[in-house]
Amino acid sequence: MTSLPVLQGIQRLAAPFSGALGVWSQSLASGETIEWNAEGVFPSASTIKLPIFYEVYRQATDKRFRLTDTRTVAATDVVPGSGILKELTPGVTLSIRDLATLMIVVSDNTAANVLIDLVGVDAVNHAMKTLGLGATVLGHKFFRAPAGAVPNSSTPGDLGRLLAQIARHSVLTLAACEEMLRILRQQHYTDYTTRKIADYDGYLEAGVEPVVTVASKSGAIRGTRNDVALVERRDSRYVIAMMTRDCTDRRFYVDNEAAVLLANVSALVDEHWQVEAKGAAAGLP
Repeated sequence: MTSLPVLQGIQRLAAPFSGALGVWSQSLASGETIEWNAEGVFPSASTIKLPIFYEVYRQATDKRFRLTDTRTVAATDVVPGSGILKELTPGVTLSIRDLATLMIVVSDNTAANVLIDLVGVDAVNHAMKTLGLGATVLGHKFFRAPAGAVPNSSTPGDLGRLLAQIARHSVLTLAACEEMLRILRQQHYTDYTTRKIADYDGYLEAGVEPVVTVASKSGAIRGTRNDVALVERRDSRYVIAMMTRDCTDRRFYVDNEAAVLLANVSALVDEHWQVEAKGAAAGLP
């Protein structure tokens, strides 16, 4: 099945965009990959938390520490931006697992910095290079960049391949990958991927099976909107990573130009993978 029509569709969506767009997506069933500026380097924003998350679980798997070990969040650890720890009384003590959960589910910057102190900047970067994802760079902690620091950055290809390896259980252990995916499925900010997917429902009553499940990590800073997600349906599983930079719409609001673009690209790619799944079910080449 050719990906040319979906690439043409991405081109049409990207043409009027004020900034730059990169897209990487892969069917976990067929291995077919869609790439649009997928190796372009973009500011990572909070999507860099996925590599940090991976390194936390890698070191826990290597028994450097236990996920039930605790860390106390001091007043000096607190930074602005996304998350809830900045609103709590300083001195709260949480397990490493809970800090990782906050870093992913509500994109907590303070939790991320505590975890960076735990595992080390160099270890995160070495882990990415070991996985062949050397364009991904953690240069500094959130809101703690020293003068001249290397910016946090990645590519859609790197982020997509990292999540695909976790989804395939081809890194760490089965248990570690499954726990990471469970936490990623709880992420609150899925709109960049799910907003235009018509059959996605973000809230389901107990006992109701979802049509579409998403395990993801998004990121946003001025001029940039990013998302990397595992999208699962009954008959298809795929990873999509989308990144932007240099968007002239710098507002934080639902109809930000880059946010709407990502939602439209996601819906287009989702339709492509649904067509592939239907073709495979019908025995088409």
